[in-house]
Amino acid sequence: MKNITKALSVVLFLSVFMMLVSCKKQKAEWKGTIEEKDGVTVVKNPEFPIKGTIILEVEKTLEINPYDHHDIGIRNFSSAKDKDGEVILFDSNKAEAHLFNSKGEYIGSLIRRGQGPGEFQQFQGLRIFFLNNQIWATSMVKLAKFDKKGEFLEEQRLDRSPYFFVDESRYLTLKRQWKEEGQLRRVTLVNLATNKDIVFFEAVREWLIRKGTGAFNDSWATPSIYYAFCPFNDRVFTALNEEYNIYVYDLEGKMIQIIERPHQKVRVNTKDKELLMDWALRNESSRWIIDAYPDTLAAIRDLAVLPKGYLAVYRIVGPKKFEIDVYEPDGKYVYILKLPEEATLERAKFYDFGFTTQMTRDDFPVYCEYTIKNVPEIFNQ
Repeated sequence: MKNITKALSVVLFLSVFMMLVSCKKQKAEWKGTIEEKDGVTVVKNPEFPIKGTIILEVEKTLEINPYDHHDIGIRNFSSAKDKDGEVILFDSNKAEAHLFNSKGEYIGSLIRRGQGPGEFQQFQGLRIFFLNNQIWATSMVKLAKFDKKGEFLEEQRLDRSPYFFVDESRYLTLKRQWKEEGQLRRVTLVNLATNKDIVFFEAVREWLIRKGTGAFNDSWATPSIYYAFCPFNDRVFTALNEEYNIYVYDLEGKMIQIIERPHQKVRVNTKDKELLMDWALRNESSRWIIDAYPDTLAAIRDLAVLPKGYLAVYRIVGPKKFEIDVYEPDGKYVYILKLPEEATLERAKFYDFGFTTQMTRDDFPVYCEYTIKNVPEIFNQ
């Protein structure tokens, strides 16, 4: 009798085990479809990712508060990080940039204001890149190269501000041209060596919300084009934020893939609009903006390239709220990424170790780096 009971227990255990394994496999099974249309692979993803939602386990490894230094006058800044750990914080409007070492120690000012060699004027869209073991500073009119110590090397003229450098002679930018039906915007690869452009995604829109003589835009609701470059597989990702379609190109300008995911736009009421455009409430003459604000939000807030060819899509889920959808290099929807409350992925830049972002201290932004301790298939531990 004991043997029979033991045998039944083993059978029951194995049955439960196989059922759990079967369920796990079923959850991990991708439910989408892949089809070819005119030479383009269309990946139609389901509403939910293969591996579900994952909360990132993060550890803050560096914080730089620029306001600890009297010589620094930036208030709204962007950042660039080198593979050696050095960090540059720069203010695009003020034409000001400052260099820090890998420990967050201040090294000194990088950019001088002016019109001479290696100098930049305010309100020309300063951007900083680490490239070819050098520091490249760009604006709408020039590219200046410095060595890693900040010593000026050379410069050349530009007709458009770079957004992503593909290599030392090619960069991605957004070019604009007025048409009768609106403004044409093109994601363009500029070749500094040949002066030949390659156009990727393009769209014609009225990119502002207008009422009478007034106009405004807001990244949560008005039309915008997002794009990103992936050096892992030389892919250019583009999207018009009004729809949830990601268009993928090779560097020759050929569309090779479209990534889709079902998405229902978020409707907003007056209270939501006031939250989104709170600045418009401070002046009676600006309240018309609340009435003119769209009743639905855009689908996409931003695109970001993750390590190893993965793509992050910032999907809008509410007023000033988004979730991050993650896609494998083949376009399959694999994760929704979330963070613990102490960090934010707003304005995040991703690296092999994790990401950099900005946090608020005493109403001012500070630079922070976080290591991601899980998701090893994407981030190095």
